[in-house]
Amino acid sequence: MVHRRTAWGAGLLLLALLTLAAAPPIETATLTDIIQINEDGFGTDHNKYAFSMAVFDGALFVGTLNIRSMPGMASFFSGTPTVGLSDGAEVWRYDTDGTWTQLVSGGLGNPRNIGVRKMAVIDGCVFAVTVNHDDGMEVWRSCDGWNFAVAADRGFGDQSNTSGRGLGFFDGYVYVGTENRRHGAQLWRSDDGETWEIAAKNGINDRKNFWLSDFAVFDGRLYMGTLNPAGAEMFRTGDGLRFEPIFDRGLTRKTNFAVMKLCVFQDRLYLSTMDFFQGFDLYESSDGKTFQPILTRGFKDRHYAYLWQLQEYNGRLYAGLYSHNGLKLPTGRFALLSSPDGRQWAVENDNAFGSPWHYGIRSMAVLNDELIIGSASAKKGTKIFSALPRD
Repeated sequence: MVHRRTAWGAGLLLLALLTLAAAPPIETATLTDIIQINEDGFGTDHNKYAFSMAVFDGALFVGTLNIRSMPGMASFFSGTPTVGLSDGAEVWRYDTDGTWTQLVSGGLGNPRNIGVRKMAVIDGCVFAVTVNHDDGMEVWRSCDGWNFAVAADRGFGDQSNTSGRGLGFFDGYVYVGTENRRHGAQLWRSDDGETWEIAAKNGINDRKNFWLSDFAVFDGRLYMGTLNPAGAEMFRTGDGLRFEPIFDRGLTRKTNFAVMKLCVFQDRLYLSTMDFFQGFDLYESSDGKTFQPILTRGFKDRHYAYLWQLQEYNGRLYAGLYSHNGLKLPTGRFALLSSPDGRQWAVENDNAFGSPWHYGIRSMAVLNDELIIGSASAKKGTKIFSALPRD
């Protein structure tokens, strides 16, 4: 038996009533009562992505990508300066009474922090890493769920560290993996969230490893993937300082340029890829060394270039996809898949819940009994959806 939230903020209540009057509730094969719970873009179409999510203190936290226009999106994609193209990233808190509270505006004092790319709850605090192509990325932290402060800035002293990509906790340390297109990705760690040391640099073994992307802890080791124009690589470490290569050259094909998402489900490690030419792949491993393909070439459409998010919910694994619509951005509509076992997959929805221009599921989280889904759009403000499981 599940229990939906029972109270709403006044603005959200009006929005919900208008939405329900315009269309019936959305349902899929395994989800019901899918509704939008925010105002588009939190009131501005500059908040284009629900870039990151975390659940802490009984509430949902959402970090945005804030870009004013398509030229700004081009700078974001290319990693070039964005001064004057953003109002600065925002962080919003959603409580179970249905109210949203803005916790951060203006990039936390620096509007060149254009996005909050990752959030994670670590050792009783919410950590967040930013995108900043001008000054270098930052690490933020909140231990009370209301106030964020800067825990590291200026790309850990290297302004070429333009984005935090990986964020996680392993063996007593907070780990941050960076994007560095000049020198190769770096890995930084801290045992107190305040003082940081470098654990790896120069892309570990290849300066063309421009990202150290998503992290996962599996079988007592920390796993991390990369973006590399010669094909993605993966590493694992047992101590945070020595790194074992697992694969290179995109595992099965070089056009798998990046590892996008890592997830542990039913005692197996899953990884998804980026492939703009042939569509994403999804692989699984029971030993962390050998990987078997589960979904290939975009599943049913090669225009699904990323499997962007994986989230366990109600005993199933859900996957959020990104569609570039034949490189005709900003058009395209995201798709949601699910699986009971990680191996047999079906489409839940493939029209972005009826939301034109929303081309990707950028973030997912579970808040109490609700699956929360955040969208990405280069043209419109992000939408946050809530869903319940079907009986």
